[in-house]
This record gives sequence, structure tokens and C-alpha cells, in this order.
Amino acid sequence: MHHAWWDSARRRLATSPLSISETPFPFADFVVHEAAHIFHNCKRGTLGLAQTQRREWLIEIAFPKRETFAYSCEAYSRILERSPRAPERQQLAAEFGRSATIPDSGEGTAEVADIVREAVSAGNGWTVIRRRCAAEGQSTSTALSRSATFVAI
Repeated sequence: MHHAWWDSARRRLATSPLSISETPFPFADFVVHEAAHIFHNCKRGTLGLAQTQRREWLIEIAFPKRETFAYSCEAYSRILERSPRAPERQQLAAEFGRSATIPDSGEGTAEVADIVREAVSAGNGWTVIRRRCAAEGQSTSTALSRSATFVAI
């Protein structure tokens, strides 16, 4: 499911002063990175969604994986933006794996590259990113993961 309103919002953001699309870092996108943090920092009730003790957050991301999640979303989004075709996306994911440097991440860079490689090979890469970064014990069969394409940045 593809949402035209999101494409419109992305185009507006891409032309805003916050855009870093013309930096020497082809996989960087500050806006997407920070938006990814909103998904794990926002309670469902804040958005008018049903909230229970078991389903409190919009997306349950393991605390140590929060930056991994944000960097994975950021790189995957840029790959989708740069190429509509799967073979080219796989090449871009390989390029990201060779060139990525994530500040203060140590071994996290290799993990992000692996997540992005898996995401570009999947039918819905956003679900892959969510599953790989999910809090322990979280099911990926929730309504949110079924509608994960709303994140199609």
C-alpha cells in the first residue's frame, strides 16, 4: 500500500533547509533518521490509537537497537529514493555496506549494513528493519507490522 500524501510530504521535506540530500554522504537523511526515533518514542495513545500495557509504544524497538533502527531506516529510505529497481537497490545496499561509517557505533555499522541488505531483498523492507530491531518478545504480526508500509519514506 502506497500513500501519495507521504510522497508529497517527503518532497516538501527534501526541499526544506533541513535537507541534506546534497551532502557527500549519499545514504544520509537527517529527517528520516529523526522521524524513525519518533516511531519508538511515541506512545500509541498520543496519536489516538488504542494503548494497553502490552501495546504502549507505536513501535517496540529494543533500547540498544534504537540508533540501529534509525540508521537502518535512513539508509534504506535513501536507497529506495535513489533506485526503483531491485537489482540497483541491491547494488546500493552493497555500496552502503562498503562505505558506511556510523559515528560512535563500533560494531553497529556492520549490523546496520546487514539489516539494509536484508531489507532491500525483501518484499517489505520496513518490516525487516522493524523485526531486526524489535524489543525481545515482540511479535511482528501486529496490526502495525501489517501496515508497516505507512513508513514507506
